[in-house]
Amino acid sequence: MRGFTLPELLITLALLAIVLSQLTPDLSTILQQNRAYSVATEFSRELQLTRNEAIKRNRKVTLCKSSSGDDCNSSDQWESGWIMFENSDGDGKVDAVDIVLRTHGTLPVGITLRGIGNFKNRVTYKPTGDSTSFSRLVICSDNQLEGAQVIYINSTGRIRIADDGDGDGIPEDSSGNNISSCG
Repeated sequence: MRGFTLPELLITLALLAIVLSQLTPDLSTILQQNRAYSVATEFSRELQLTRNEAIKRNRKVTLCKSSSGDDCNSSDQWESGWIMFENSDGDGKVDAVDIVLRTHGTLPVGITLRGIGNFKNRVTYKPTGDSTSFSRLVICSDNQLEGAQVIYINSTGRIRIADDGDGDGIPEDSSGNNISSCG
């Protein structure tokens, strides 16, 4: 007769379980990286749309943190949501004459977005498409640097997602060094 005996089958299943248990941490890392990358791509699109609206409307347009969906709130975090609005007077606040153009709600639990410098609370684009300053935003999944994403905006308004030039899973800052924190 051909086939497996019960002991052979049990040994095979045990070995398979051991191999799969070793792969599980790698799968969770891949999932973390994919979550951060998806949010970075989505947020980059929002920034590009904000820039395009500023050019199209020939006015300053601001993207800012907002959990309420109707006003900027510096005590919120980016992952709590954001709004895009026509910023008529350029003060970075939603005034009576400003128009809210777009809102975005809360991101999934475990995702953090932390702005550095002028990106801490908002980013404003001028009618020329230029940004008000050089900024960056760090996106992490489960507060892990490995698989994190960094979005840069330069003063001309160009948006770019940082590369992981050395292949260690952690993106580099503008000086070529690994970022040191998720916030």
